[in-house]
Amino acid sequence: MKKFILAATLLLFTALGANAEFLGGFIYNGATTPGGGYTTAAASKQGESTCKNIWYIVTVGDCSVRAAMKNGNIRTLAGYDVHRENILGFQTITVKAWGN
Repeated sequence: MKKFILAATLLLFTALGANAEFLGGFIYNGATTPGGGYTTAAASKQGESTCKNIWYIVTVGDCSVRAAMKNGNIRTLAGYDVHRENILGFQTITVKAWGN
């Protein structure tokens, strides 16, 4: 049993260390990070896309910028942000895009 717990702990820390976009806060994380593509043009449309991640092992959904643009009927991207909410390894990633 001790070997199983040790192996599971090592696997967890390896998975957490391998994730380049992990911002910390395995118990809770509610961070919004800037995406890019910011312009000074006025944005009249907004769209978002979401995906879910379980313990950094399985990810389901499409949280790409293209999906957010499609959901908001945006043809010209003005900018986007990425919001991550993590509670005990269950993570929801939401990309919010805006443009015209």
